[in-house]
Amino acid sequence: MDLQESSVKNLVTKVKQDLLASSKVDVYSLVPPSPYDTAWLSMVSNPHQSDQPLFQGCLNWVLQHQNRGGSWGENIAHPTIECLTSTLACIVALTTWNVGHDAIQKGLAFIHANTEKLLEEQNGSFLEWFAIVFPAMIELAETKGLHVYFSNGSAALVEQVFLERQQIFKTKSWVSGCDQQQYYPARMLKYLEDGLIQSPSAIAYAFMKTGNKEFLVKLNSIVQTCGYGVPAVPFDEDLVKILLINQIERLGLAEHFMEEITSLLGQVYRSYISCEEPKSMAKHALPLQLYTHSLAFRLLRLHGYRVSPEKFCRFLEDEDIVAYIEEHHEPFLSAMYNVYRATDVTFIRENQLKDARAFSRRILQKETIKDSTNLQEQIKHELSIPWLARLDHLEHRRCIEWKETLGPWTGNALSYRLLSCQSNATLLQLAIENYTLRQSVFRNELKELERWSKDMGLADMGFARQKTTYCYFAVASTASNSSLSDVRLALVKGAILVTVADDFFDREGSMDELDALANAINRWEPKGLTGHGKTIFNALKDLVDDISGQFFNKNGYDIKAYLQDLWCQTIASWLKEADWSRNGHAPSTVEYLQVATSSIASQTILLPAAFLLNPPPEIDILKCPQRQTLTNSLMLLTRLLNDIRSYQREQEEGKPNLVLLHMKENPNLGVEESIAIVQKTLDEKKKEFQELALSSNEMPEECKQLHLHCLKAFQMFFNSTNAFDSPTELLADINKAIFDPLRVEDVQGSFMPLNSMQGILGLKKDKSLAIHGKSHYSSSKPCNGIFESTCAIKVQGNSRKDLVTKPYSRILSVKMRNPIIYTTFSKPKAYI
Repeated sequence: MDLQESSVKNLVTKVKQDLLASSKVDVYSLVPPSPYDTAWLSMVSNPHQSDQPLFQGCLNWVLQHQNRGGSWGENIAHPTIECLTSTLACIVALTTWNVGHDAIQKGLAFIHANTEKLLEEQNGSFLEWFAIVFPAMIELAETKGLHVYFSNGSAALVEQVFLERQQIFKTKSWVSGCDQQQYYPARMLKYLEDGLIQSPSAIAYAFMKTGNKEFLVKLNSIVQTCGYGVPAVPFDEDLVKILLINQIERLGLAEHFMEEITSLLGQVYRSYISCEEPKSMAKHALPLQLYTHSLAFRLLRLHGYRVSPEKFCRFLEDEDIVAYIEEHHEPFLSAMYNVYRATDVTFIRENQLKDARAFSRRILQKETIKDSTNLQEQIKHELSIPWLARLDHLEHRRCIEWKETLGPWTGNALSYRLLSCQSNATLLQLAIENYTLRQSVFRNELKELERWSKDMGLADMGFARQKTTYCYFAVASTASNSSLSDVRLALVKGAILVTVADDFFDREGSMDELDALANAINRWEPKGLTGHGKTIFNALKDLVDDISGQFFNKNGYDIKAYLQDLWCQTIASWLKEADWSRNGHAPSTVEYLQVATSSIASQTILLPAAFLLNPPPEIDILKCPQRQTLTNSLMLLTRLLNDIRSYQREQEEGKPNLVLLHMKENPNLGVEESIAIVQKTLDEKKKEFQELALSSNEMPEECKQLHLHCLKAFQMFFNSTNAFDSPTELLADINKAIFDPLRVEDVQGSFMPLNSMQGILGLKKDKSLAIHGKSHYSSSKPCNGIFESTCAIKVQGNSRKDLVTKPYSRILSVKMRNPIIYTTFSKPKAYI
């Protein structure tokens, strides 16, 4: 066992021990603390001793978790506007109790240095939560005797935020009065009650304003459950289980935790079907409900559970709720993101999901018109590329590098990092090493396939498309689990042979040569074959012998004759199409599809490899794939995908194509109209396929998944163009999947390709990287330090002496209670 594999196995063991050791998941150990919410709890006075904080531990947490740059918040390398509100809240908390003078100065210095840049990044459009909270925190600081200094450049931008808050208050139906200063707290409380009262910060604020003991009980419960570093939103156990499963899967780690995932999903399923829906939907609770139920639905469906979308689709029946979400879409973004993703797994005749997809897409599109941020890029990615066209391996990379986890509405901001990479260093470390190990395996497998193709003579045919790397990329990026190595090799060899043989029948061989090859394969005897026909036969024999030999060794009986018959069926369909082309015959669409669903050869690539799975499918599937509903569905879908994107090339070559035949039978229709009709059929058939692949019991789960992998590969190749025939379109993705090292961001904000960390990780550099050209990623300066810095996280829990470095040059001097003010922000008269 090499170092990479050993390291992955050790980390898997560690994750199981630390995160999944018992059936009861430690909910809050997986959720990052929120400096903003913790600061608010630390401001609460002890009811019995008002000059002391009620939660001294929260105040201590604030003191201990300031970043070296002076801010509070997780994103050390690239602070966001959320860091402004968190930092303000923390320095207000420290000022309240007259502690942490140096920390306050550092926090003020951060605000002074970064406000202009962070506000400019919003391009004049501020999220509603920020437009409400940021001015409120400035005003709260002033009531504590702490005047916040802004540079000349940022003062106008801060004033703009205040003006936007004023506009929000004018357009909302909240309480009002004759004196703005008197009714502002009531209006702020109404805002919190309307959408955010579940967050610890909102509960703390509500308690301080009302003295309601129910809020005090909630605060004590939060601290007892979470500890002193409280999260931004309270979680129930089901939501954390869902988030944990989702994160494990999106990081590409599911194969290591299938037993744990199965157990957790069983618990989620029981809760999902037994939980009664409230008779009315409270607006403040709706974002979290939609988020939870839509994500649970998606995960359950993907794992074969029969569940109804009613729990998260019923909001569409309430016109008031729909109008409310349209008007206040910001707190619903993460919920709508997951509603949209849930509709990826729509089955036939599920109109609720169709409507939910249209509505959620419309809400999400509002966010994409804004300037590009991580959030907008994530939403654009979701809207622009269909789920079936995405390759899992590359999606795992995206999640690792982008830390892509859109969390639920948290109360003071949209959280994109709940159960994120930063929240657990071991999980991210495992994801990095697991991805790197896969790339190493992939490079070795690709070398083996290149050698096989060359040894068999397939790489030097001249006329045929050389697609070894393309085929391997598609297979490895869908069927990426370590246990599927033999399956991957068999799939790619089959795909290479299909590509070469198909080209031979389409454009190279004479009818005599094609008849000779077909007869030789029927006899399974190469006598009389020469040239390309003999090369193809020998390669096919080698593949069939190899697969049937592996199967016999595992199962004790031979499937060679069945594999031969499968190839005979495919060769017969190619021969028929060659006859049509050479004789100028235009078949009817029905006649064409009877042949073309076999000639696409997706079943010929898939089924032989499927017999290397454990357990394999029933042997009857090889005799007549068309009678097996899932395989037959796959054959039709892959044919439709190919024909929509290949009609121009096939028209030039004189080959029949469904789009062209449809136009011939309907001369009043143009090409775009014919494509639209075929596309509509394709979309409906995909729903049928998904229902079969995700919930039928007609074949083993692993075999159903392989069918799904095959469709995703075809969908990727023929999603918006014919990428399979393009010499360049897929090169960047191929590099990212197989050759380019991961880029992870260290705590200083530098991007590091993983090969710059190999000394830290103890990994061997693979020489094959140099063979396949330069990565499109630019190189970055290696990180100096321990491994934690390579995990793109800030490790929580440092002691205060570790956080404080050289003294900051003083921008302003602060004395608690009696500050010396150098420059203050002058608010518009409307706020005085």
